Amino acid sequence: MEPLLTVKIGCLVALLFITLVCGLIPAQVKWFQIKAAKGRHRRILSFIGCFAAGVFLGACLMHTAADALTDIQGELGKRLQQ
Repeated sequence: MEPLLTVKIGCLVALLFITLVCGLIPAQVKWFQIKAAKGRHRRILSFIGCFAAGVFLGACLMHTAADALTDIQGELGKRLQQ
């Protein structure tokens, strides 16, 4: 196996492992569990959840907007040529 391929596979496995570990830590820490949260902690967890949802929604809309703008420009170009 080529050394570059070995490095790529190693990086892939390392990224997968790091992502899994960091993603599962909040499930094990009591502070992050919404049932155990009261008062200020509940508000902070709610804010974090809303922020994460906004990030995903914004990324989705930006991706969709880029494709839509390309399609609109193509259609406008066709209409102007007629």
